[in-house]
Amino acid sequence: MKESTAETLENAAAPSSLWHNSKVQLSIFIVLYLALRLPWVFTLPISEAPDEGNHFWVCQFLTTHLRLPSAQEVLSAGGAAEYGSLPQFGYLPNVLCSLFASENTMPTFSRIGSVIAGIPTLVAAFLIGKEIFAGCLLRSLALPLLIVLHPQLVFTQSYTNTDATTVSLASISIYLIVCAIKRGLTMKASIALGFLLGWLALSKHTGLSIVPAIGLGVIAATFGRGESAASAIKKIAAAAAVFTGTCGWWFVRNYFEFSGDILGSRTMYESWSKILPRKNGVIVHPWPEVHQFGWWRYVFFDFFGLFGYMTRYIYRPAYIAYLIYVIAAIFGWTGLIKGNAGGAKGGTVSGGTETGNSGNPSKSVIDVEKMIWLLFLLCPLLNLAAMITATLLKVTGPHGRYLFPSIIPIDAMLIAGFYRLGDKFGKWATLSLLALHLAVTVGSWIVFYPPR
Repeated sequence: MKESTAETLENAAAPSSLWHNSKVQLSIFIVLYLALRLPWVFTLPISEAPDEGNHFWVCQFLTTHLRLPSAQEVLSAGGAAEYGSLPQFGYLPNVLCSLFASENTMPTFSRIGSVIAGIPTLVAAFLIGKEIFAGCLLRSLALPLLIVLHPQLVFTQSYTNTDATTVSLASISIYLIVCAIKRGLTMKASIALGFLLGWLALSKHTGLSIVPAIGLGVIAATFGRGESAASAIKKIAAAAAVFTGTCGWWFVRNYFEFSGDILGSRTMYESWSKILPRKNGVIVHPWPEVHQFGWWRYVFFDFFGLFGYMTRYIYRPAYIAYLIYVIAAIFGWTGLIKGNAGGAKGGTVSGGTETGNSGNPSKSVIDVEKMIWLLFLLCPLLNLAAMITATLLKVTGPHGRYLFPSIIPIDAMLIAGFYRLGDKFGKWATLSLLALHLAVTVGSWIVFYPPR
């Protein structure tokens, strides 16, 4: 009888332990990730995906010729090739998938490349959730689930572009620096960061906006942990050298290939400006000024859900609901409303004395938790500052998806902000935000894109 009871209890506990297995959790998230994105891949018209035709021109050229386009080829192709002078290595997953496609199926295979390129973002969110919310299963799993369900991210990862790769490279870099702040920066991590950030520079300029935050994280993970100057400088120099070696050649090539246009943005703008309307000979840009409310509203809409060629808005009350969530999180962080539960700190980041490469213990002289949250705050602020600068320079307008290199820090701060208002509110807000994401993602696809 006792053996039977013990066996029953063991069998009853097995499913619970299975669901708490990290590999099982991540596998479920990846399946859900694919289930939400593949319907968009196969039904989204190319005219309904922002600039996909321009992105696909670059991808198709790279797939066909297996080399970068020259300035003459970009200029002779006209408006279709306006992204040909911009960093092209964000298309690498799209190109690898397109190599297995025929000419007719290449657009679809290229989109699948974006879906695959987005998976590392999910993995990074899963690992970061385990690092910063170690004391709460819901919070740690909510972070990757927000990535899986985020409406605009689902849309962006379902058509040909460089955003999917850029966001993944930024997300992995953020994960590495979180680990480094907690446990110290190793030489291998320094080299990996240099390579990832170099590839980031070769993918899309928006990703570079988080580099200063990563740099601060490197300093915190070395000098901030009491590491010797010689050891810290060696690691920082290694990261800088690998970064320069990975991407420096491209900027030199662009300088000579595109007549001094080191970033490629001037060439892109000259091509794009030919189709813009003019009034009295002056170009009229299709976006509001930075000081206008419309600029900020557009960023907010485009971050959470704005589909089609930026023409299909979601149900307006949903935007109001998203705004309420953001305001609630801000209240939690600023302490304007006090929580009275164990989740008041919002996170459970731990740190302290660790052992470095040499085997000698290094004592952290920084507050690990505060440093990580400061890093998370800096990422979107720098992203936003870069977007404002680009608008003032007339290079591009407001796009909420340009904040996606910082999407993991943003989502983490939302969750932590909710819980600073109390455990009960934090749980309710987190679960309801997940439900809202799912409703908007599925509902928008049903309304806009299934074949009629």
